[in-house]
Amino acid sequence: MDYLSFEALRDAPGLRMFLVAGTPSPWGQAAKAMIEYKNIDCAYGAWLPGEPNEALASWSGINSGPIVVFEDQKPIDKWDDILFLLERIAPTPRLIPEDAKDRAKMFGLSHEICGELGLGWNRRLSMFAPIIESGQAPEGMVRMGDKYQYNPADASAASQRVAATMNLLTDQLTAQQARGSEYFIGDTITALDFYWCAFSNLIEIMSWGKIPVAEDWRGLFVHDDQVVHGAHSDLLKAHRDTIFDAYFKNPMEF
Repeated sequence: MDYLSFEALRDAPGLRMFLVAGTPSPWGQAAKAMIEYKNIDCAYGAWLPGEPNEALASWSGINSGPIVVFEDQKPIDKWDDILFLLERIAPTPRLIPEDAKDRAKMFGLSHEICGELGLGWNRRLSMFAPIIESGQAPEGMVRMGDKYQYNPADASAASQRVAATMNLLTDQLTAQQARGSEYFIGDTITALDFYWCAFSNLIEIMSWGKIPVAEDWRGLFVHDDQVVHGAHSDLLKAHRDTIFDAYFKNPMEF
């Protein structure tokens, strides 16, 4: 992907997003796909993983990607803040359900995927664990471990937490299919469908043709955690493929 420089984007108008470069970071990839679905013009810059990114971090006050900024508003990085911003910029097609019960369920399940100690957070702990525990982690990995509060206790619980979330998502899809819907919530696509599709690559990364990540990064996404793989139901895999083929750039850009 061709990224614009920080200097070019800092004072530019409109929507800008700094994506984690070189790797399919799901927080950014879900947001990017939703921006494209809503047909919002957006310019992209790079956040370099494991690097200080001093100029960007100092300007934004944020030390991780993705970072999103609209016009002269304060930069944001939280998954739900980004979603609310996209809904304000382009209210239709909507990605947050209008029905209160559906909305509450969507945000609850989305938090289980995107939020602190959610699926993404826990898979990241599992990715870091063997490298950090080796005592020979490179400086960039140590920096990321500190940033995301890596600790052995949470790392040891990560697999069971991920599996519990995946079982919850399978139950939700099962109930939805019984009522004739292919989506997680209601009868139309919501942000939750985008989140699962992007974050599913932390469970089982899709083919190189769809996710052309370099081998040194791809190895982080490949694992033999049978607790996690055991919870990866056929329903979740089919949903991932359906949403990716319909709503994501193929191959994914990062």
